[in-house]
Amino acid sequence: MQFFENLGKKVGEAAQAAAKKSSELVEITKLNASINSEEDKIQKLYSQIGKTIFENFEQTGTADDAVKEACVQITEHMANIKAYREKIAELKGIKSCINCGAEMERTQLFCGKCGTKNELPQDDTAAPAAEQPAKPTCPSCNAEVGEGAAFCTNCGTKL
Repeated sequence: MQFFENLGKKVGEAAQAAAKKSSELVEITKLNASINSEEDKIQKLYSQIGKTIFENFEQTGTADDAVKEACVQITEHMANIKAYREKIAELKGIKSCINCGAEMERTQLFCGKCGTKNELPQDDTAAPAAEQPAKPTCPSCNAEVGEGAAFCTNCGTKL
């Protein structure tokens, strides 16, 4: 009887985990759609800038203040895209290296590509990853390192 209770509990936990992943994927899809929408708006504004500059140039020979509003709007759309990309990275549990921009897990302290120390996010309370088959380890601290990593992500030692 206890076997069935444990089985039911495990199935319920697996269903909850699957539902969470599914909702994260839906959120990522929505954010990617928002990014595409913002990029389309930018392209239209770029076209508007070009047309405005040309018309102004045709009429007056100058074009400085005529494009300010479109430039302000482009800046706003670019800020939106940055925010959406940060949200996607947060949902995926990744961050970019502050030095080389390489994608890395949010819990890593050192970049596996360039070795630069990256601070951990203040709110990151991610649980350690599940055990996987034997991976290469750092000769200095014995931490697991990714395939092809040039630096240990735990201590920064060059591999």
